[in-house]
Amino acid sequence: MLTKYLTKRLLQGPPKSTPPLVHADWPSFVREGPRAPYRYHINRRNKDAPLVVAVHGWTSGVAHARNRTQVLADAGFHVVLLESLGHGSSPYNGPWTAHCVLECLEDLLDGLFSDDICLPITDLILHGHSLGAYVALRSLKGRHGGTVQSLLLESPMTQYSPIFDESLSNLKWPQLVPGFRSRLIAQLMKQWNGMHPDVSITSMYDVDVPQWAKPEVPTFVMQASPDRRLGSSHLEALQRCVPHHLLDVWPSATLRHSGTSAHPERDAAMMAWLESKGFIPRC
Repeated sequence: MLTKYLTKRLLQGPPKSTPPLVHADWPSFVREGPRAPYRYHINRRNKDAPLVVAVHGWTSGVAHARNRTQVLADAGFHVVLLESLGHGSSPYNGPWTAHCVLECLEDLLDGLFSDDICLPITDLILHGHSLGAYVALRSLKGRHGGTVQSLLLESPMTQYSPIFDESLSNLKWPQLVPGFRSRLIAQLMKQWNGMHPDVSITSMYDVDVPQWAKPEVPTFVMQASPDRRLGSSHLEALQRCVPHHLLDVWPSATLRHSGTSAHPERDAAMMAWLESKGFIPRC
C-alpha cells in the first residue's frame, strides 16, 4: 500500500505552470492527443522553410518557449510550440510521465508531416528546454526520429534517476527500511510500463542517457553555468555518450536554468551555430 501511494505521488502532474500564451503572431490550435487534448502554437512562413518544434520544461510553458525561439521565427524558420499536458491551457489530471509529453510530440509530428497541419517543411529541428530536452532526446527513438536533422537543447535534463532520488527525498518519508527504494522503483516501473505498453523500462538505467536516447545528429547545448537546478551531471552524461563532432556546448554564466527565457547572447550563439551547420533559411 505504501509503495502504491508514493508511486501515485511521484506520478502527479505539475503543481503549477506559467500562464498560457496569447499572441497574434502565435495562434494556437488543439489536437485530440493520445491521452488528452493538448494545445500547440504555430508561427509560420508562407514558403518552404526549416521547422523547429519546441518543447518547454516542467512547470514552464509556451510563453517561455516563445521567448527562446522568437529569434528563429524572425530568421525565417517555421516554429511550433508544444504545450505539455498539465501546463497552461492543456489540462490533464491523470498519472503524468515524460512519456505522456512524448506521445503528444509524436502526435503533433504526425500532423505536421501529414495533411492535418499544412506547413511547407524542408528540415526538422527539435528544441527542448530542461525536461523538454529530455522529451526531445527520447523522440529520436520514436517513429519520427529518422527525420530529425538537429537538436537545440537548453540546460537539458538527460537523466531521470537523479530526479527520482530528489523527488523521493522531497516526500519526507523515512527511507531506511531495507529494500524500500528498490520496491518503490519496481512499482514505478510497473506503472510506467502499464501506461506506455510500447516501451519496456526494466532498470533505472533505461531512463538515463544513453539508454533513454543519444543524439546521432548535430546537437547544440546552451548551458547555464552553473546550472543551479540540475547541476552538472546531466550535461556530463550527455558529453560521455555523444561523439565530440556531433556535440557543441555553449556555457554561459548569465544564463540561468529558468528565469532567463529571454537572453540575447544565447540567441546570437544559437543563430551562429545554426549558420555554421547550414540550417539558416535562404531567400
